[in-house]
Amino acid sequence: MAEKPQAAADNMEKVVQSAGERVFFRTFLQTMAPVSLLLVLLFAVIFGVLLPLLEKSHMAEKRNLCKNLILVQLHYLDALHREELAGNIPPGEGQARALARIRSLRFGEEDKDYFWILGPERTLLVHPYRTDLEGVNPDTAAGPDGVLLRQLFDRIEIAVSSPERGGIVDYQWHFKDDLNSIAPKTSYVALFEPWNWIVGTGVYIDDAEKSIAAWKMRFVAAGLLSIAAAGAVSLFLSIRAAILGKKAAQADLLDRSLKEKNSELARSESQLALITQIYRNAAEGIIITDAAGRILEVNRAFCAITGYGPEELIGNTPDMLKSDKHGPDFYREMRDALRQDGHWSGEIWDRRKNGEAFPSRLNIFAYRDGEGKVTRHIGVYQDLSELHRSRNLLQHEVNHDGLTGLPNRFLFHDRLSLALSRAREKRRILSVVMIGLDRFGAVNKTLGYPVGDGLLQEAGKRLAGAAAEPGAVARFGGDEFVVLLTGGGTYSSCLRTVERMLAALRNTFSVGDHSCRITASAGVTFFPRDGESPEELLQNASLSMERAKREGGNTWRLFTEDLDRKVQHRMRLEADLRRGFDAGEFHLFYQPRISLEERKTVGLEALLRWTSGDGTMIPPDAFIPLAEEIGEIRALGAFALEKVCLQWVEWSARGMEIPVAVNLSAKQISSQSFVRDVLETVDRTGMNPYLLQFEITESAFMEDPDHAQEVMAELGAKGIRFSLDDFGTGFSSLSKLRMLPISELKIDRSFILDMESEKTRGVVSTMIHLAGSLGMELTFEGVETREQLEKLRSLIPGGMSASIQGYLFSRPLPPERIPQFLASELPDVF
Repeated sequence: MAEKPQAAADNMEKVVQSAGERVFFRTFLQTMAPVSLLLVLLFAVIFGVLLPLLEKSHMAEKRNLCKNLILVQLHYLDALHREELAGNIPPGEGQARALARIRSLRFGEEDKDYFWILGPERTLLVHPYRTDLEGVNPDTAAGPDGVLLRQLFDRIEIAVSSPERGGIVDYQWHFKDDLNSIAPKTSYVALFEPWNWIVGTGVYIDDAEKSIAAWKMRFVAAGLLSIAAAGAVSLFLSIRAAILGKKAAQADLLDRSLKEKNSELARSESQLALITQIYRNAAEGIIITDAAGRILEVNRAFCAITGYGPEELIGNTPDMLKSDKHGPDFYREMRDALRQDGHWSGEIWDRRKNGEAFPSRLNIFAYRDGEGKVTRHIGVYQDLSELHRSRNLLQHEVNHDGLTGLPNRFLFHDRLSLALSRAREKRRILSVVMIGLDRFGAVNKTLGYPVGDGLLQEAGKRLAGAAAEPGAVARFGGDEFVVLLTGGGTYSSCLRTVERMLAALRNTFSVGDHSCRITASAGVTFFPRDGESPEELLQNASLSMERAKREGGNTWRLFTEDLDRKVQHRMRLEADLRRGFDAGEFHLFYQPRISLEERKTVGLEALLRWTSGDGTMIPPDAFIPLAEEIGEIRALGAFALEKVCLQWVEWSARGMEIPVAVNLSAKQISSQSFVRDVLETVDRTGMNPYLLQFEITESAFMEDPDHAQEVMAELGAKGIRFSLDDFGTGFSSLSKLRMLPISELKIDRSFILDMESEKTRGVVSTMIHLAGSLGMELTFEGVETREQLEKLRSLIPGGMSASIQGYLFSRPLPPERIPQFLASELPDVF
């Protein structure tokens, strides 16, 4: 009998144990299921929508950063190129500065991102971390490096052949610190056409993916932590429910009560864990509203971004953050997208508590309950203020001059186009003024480039103050400034402003320890009188400024129809000059130089002549300055030297070894390869260098005295002599004259024509004695009459050697008539 109560007790214990186990598993599943469902939904939103959008936005920003950085470098290269064209820096100096600067530039995390340059003929000019590949032709390179280079260069050339002359390139490349490993990169490349350079920079795609991977790890860690916390709570509640379930087997009412309390407690704990782990620790600002738009929760990042505390936000609507940057249509489209698609993503401007408007990237998702009803809206904010500041800084650099901070050519052109549209509508005039500093190159050469840069900065400030119109002054490069005047509305008011600007530049400049005075020349054009497009107005203003400089500077000149006709003639002459040189229309004449003492021909001067295709003779004073300006003088000079040497060799073979002089320009002697080119021509043709003479003007060595002295010394060591042409008409720097290896002075013909003047004869007499004191030979140019010859002979001391050139003895002769002239007797004019 005692066994039955024991069996019943055992059976009841098994029933209670079984009920406890069922309660344990049911409670565990009931508490974990909602948490798991919420986590699945959250991870689906994060990994299906939020992270792809973040990854796409991140890569787009990386590529856009590369493009903006390349645009800044192109602007810098363009500024250096224009400095070279303007003659403010020596040829090749701009490229050398650009290579040095771009090689040193770094950006990105740990400064591991850099720039590189692809030069002509598919070679690397600059690669900071692979200098061993610089100058290597990829088509001949062997091994893995050759394969990478060929693939890279092929893709780059495809990108720069597009109409935009640039684009995005994806490729494989070495790691900076591990050259044995390669990884995918994305870069932006662009062609700088004047130098045929391709400039590029990029970022490793792995770096961008690491940022996204870091976010994935954070979300995964947060999810695992949430699951662990929910599991711990559920386990605790399940054990507790199992204990209570045993008792509930004996009391059903108590069991139901305990299950309801346990279920409510589990939901509360899971919600608390989810909010704590995700919302509070996220780096982005997160806001949760109910279906009606009232704020329920915000995290710390959201409060830091907006400046509001949680107590100020909760219970209000996001409308309290609205700025005045968007209209009603913007917010209506946002609400329509949320209602139709369940999400909205874009850039939005809101306002912080302190009143500051700020940009942010906002992603909003509608959360629906089990019945599909929207119960919550979740917004994720990313503050873009710093990105906008960087982008604005880059945009400023693209549109402004790096030295003075003034608008550059691109921004000025846009402003001028807009101003012209307004002037047409209102039928008003406007003025474009081109201002160039007079003889600014001398400041750089004598005081140095830092002083020159400081002077340009101060000049820009003075012009901006005198113009009295915000943003009216721009710098196009070198010493050229351009001013847009729209406020006055009359010709006289604009010209008064021009006078005021030039007067401001006449005041003394103080730069560091140096003080200097400088003047400026201005060219003035008016719309619509002098042009109706930005190009016409700028071109005509430049021409007017050049006219002001030619007329002495320190003044302004208006554009006129006569000047326009001269410009058209100059453009035709320029085209004819280039064509004529290729067509062989240039040839040499020779003018004899007669010794007064020996009464015989002692030398010839080679004179370049141009006979156009229609038989017209173009005078040298028309085409020589033009050739210097357009850069053809070096080709013409090389042509003349070649012809002279070959002609001398021909005469020498006939027994006529006579000295021949060739004229040089300042542009020729400033070339770094001039000495090498001259000596190569002399050696190749067989010319006797001791019978070759170069005639230079004072301007040839005033531009760069040290370089000119080196050139003359090197050529003089080979036997080539130099004479100073047109002496007395330039600066006549006696200090330079005594240091230069000059063997002859040639007195300009303007003095010969004015020999009736007692003062002129006094000046000529002084120059004669100067030549004698310095041991130099003396030649008088332009002697045409017996009277001029007699006056000169009366001034020349007895025993002094002097020579004559002029029509009195002979005009310039073609080479085939020189032998006959040398063999004939001179006119009896002595």
